Amino acid sequence: MTALPKFVKAGMQSGSIMMMADVSTQFFIEGRKRQSNSEPTTPHYYDMERTLRWASAGLLLHGPYFYLSFSKLDRFMGGNTSFLSVVKKTALAQVVVFPPYLIMLFTYMGLWQTSDSNVLWNYVWNRVPDAFGGGCLFWPAVNIINFALVPSTLRVPYVAAVGSIW
Repeated sequence: MTALPKFVKAGMQSGSIMMMADVSTQFFIEGRKRQSNSEPTTPHYYDMERTLRWASAGLLLHGPYFYLSFSKLDRFMGGNTSFLSVVKKTALAQVVVFPPYLIMLFTYMGLWQTSDSNVLWNYVWNRVPDAFGGGCLFWPAVNIINFALVPSTLRVPYVAAVGSIW
């Protein structure tokens, strides 16, 4: 049996983590309940489609994208974990890697909700700046830890897990 390509493994890791994060969020934070066959679907019940959206986003987008992006950052900047190198990688990740990911993520999630290109464009246009602004407060600290302490083989699962609390 051949080993899976590393970007596929990263996708499987992210997809699994994002799936479990959504299930946990729905049951433990939002207080949703399991739906029985006799009850109508309401916002008070677990949303399996939402979990599928997040799991597939991790599998198809998050894992492969961040695996490839972090690999390129390491090739470009080297594997050095000095403070200056970590700060440079963090800045590049925030300014170069994060914005395209947000555009792709919100486009992907929007496509689950609409096929109208104007509605999709407005959805992405309105969500990305807010997410980027919030991310500027959260992700630099996370990525300082990521690039300084987390082995390169665990970076994608680390950001997927930390991202589930963002």
